[in-house]
Amino acid sequence: MATQKSANDYREERKARLAKASKQNAKKSRKIGGYKMSKKAKSIIAIVLVVAIVGVVGFFGCKNLGVFDRMKSIETVGGDKYSAVEYEYYYKSVHNYIYNMAAQYDQYYGAGYGYQYTGYDISKDPAEQNYPFDDYKLEDGKDATWKQYFEAMALERMQYYNVVVDMANEADFKVSDAVKADTDAKIEQLRNDIKTNAEKQGGQVVSLGAYLRASYGNGMNEKTFMDIVENETLAQEYSKHLLETRGEGYTIEELEKVYKEDKSAYDVVDFRLFAIDPVAEELDEKATDEEKKAADEKAKAEAKKKAEEMFGKITDSASFVKLAEEYATEEQKAANDFKDSKTTLSTFIQKSSVQNSFSEDIIKWLYSDKTKAGEKKMFDVSGSQYIFMMEKPSYRDDETIPVDVRHILYQISEDATDKEAEKAKQKAAAEAALKEIEAAADPLAKFLEKVTSDSKDTGSSSNGGLYEYVGRGQMVEPFEAWSLDEARKEGDLGVVETEYGYHVMYFVQKHDKPMWQITISQNLASEALQEELDAAYKTDAYAVAEDNATIAEMNAKLYDELKSLYYKG
Repeated sequence: MATQKSANDYREERKARLAKASKQNAKKSRKIGGYKMSKKAKSIIAIVLVVAIVGVVGFFGCKNLGVFDRMKSIETVGGDKYSAVEYEYYYKSVHNYIYNMAAQYDQYYGAGYGYQYTGYDISKDPAEQNYPFDDYKLEDGKDATWKQYFEAMALERMQYYNVVVDMANEADFKVSDAVKADTDAKIEQLRNDIKTNAEKQGGQVVSLGAYLRASYGNGMNEKTFMDIVENETLAQEYSKHLLETRGEGYTIEELEKVYKEDKSAYDVVDFRLFAIDPVAEELDEKATDEEKKAADEKAKAEAKKKAEEMFGKITDSASFVKLAEEYATEEQKAANDFKDSKTTLSTFIQKSSVQNSFSEDIIKWLYSDKTKAGEKKMFDVSGSQYIFMMEKPSYRDDETIPVDVRHILYQISEDATDKEAEKAKQKAAAEAALKEIEAAADPLAKFLEKVTSDSKDTGSSSNGGLYEYVGRGQMVEPFEAWSLDEARKEGDLGVVETEYGYHVMYFVQKHDKPMWQITISQNLASEALQEELDAAYKTDAYAVAEDNATIAEMNAKLYDELKSLYYKG
């Protein structure tokens, strides 16, 4: 996300961490997610749908509207029924999330990046490529295909939501008005997106029901979709409630015991980082592969020589800062102020936040109890030279109490020719939004509405602009300073300027424990909840027979449909 704070030279490395998190969310995410147009849905927006009704709705009319699809059900061992429409919804949600994420990486960074960061190759049939991660295997221990992964995750999601919804209803748990308002805003935004896309394509606006049938199959209609969304929202909120309330039940002694088992998992470090990248000379288009390889090797050798020269001159923090400015390229200087000592500094950094950005040897050095303050180290990362200096070795942060905040990002476009005019435009938009929110009868409801319509932060706009457990070292400084101001109270509003644009801020709450305690508490509660869910999945009420004919039929149908839409060769 744009407001995440990181040392400038490992921003690109964070792509891998974000992609891995996205892959995990495709399996475990309990969020509704953004309602983006699918390929098929976009293609029908411009089509006028006409259903001929003569006297009564005939057989073909019923089929077109999905009546028979909605009547299909998936029998559980105990006789209770899942909806086949639900299964198709989750199947397509899982597939489309993975596919779109990989496609975006290919689009933004070049062909092959989607596969590199998600493990999914959008050019290949999902039945012809293996799921490459260890969190899902077949019962015999063999690798699953992506097709098998989609099928398994669709079933797991369907079971999960049904189990947790039942748990929530039994506990008489209700979703808050704020969450309901956020969900309603998403649905309204979906309607607006359908209209906007139709107008852009010069076609007639279709109904939400028509869009949903195009996205999730003939069996889907607006009521069924709203039921699914409401159940997802209830399940998400109840899961969150369970984790928070159960997490409160652990004693400090229990938390300390877990902490001592692996301190590095909960400690933070402060370090400096500067990277020297290889810059290969531009070659003629007719250059051979051998010539290109030689140029790359030469560039790597020069980068290493330059890094070793800088590394040898570093004696302390002050010299690190001065040398970073001296050795920075013009491109680096244009993007960063190396006169500011904070440019190379990262503070309060948890292992989990960089574990998938750095190599294993870097992580081991950073979080080793043997690494001392003032120690420096250089690492070769695919030809780039990463120069580190430890400012404050692994320590436990007992002082910072994390907070929850919401924000609306009015982003400064990088493509703007007149930067000052662009800044002024976004500042004015943010200030106007703030006034509108402050004047509203329900400021939070208006805030959530503006998040959905205005925010350019794709990492939080689908979640009401919410960032939870914000602590030190996570966000860019102005964002962090506003959020962690001791004077903050619930409902506070403001505008913050960062390098990314202007943020309309909303303060949600301050927690009552340091982050290490919250992390351990939630981990323990999550493990306990997962055991409870796993047990429920196996009961007669929720378990699906392995030879279930409807699921087999659905899998074959959905696979054929995906092949025709996405994998035509």
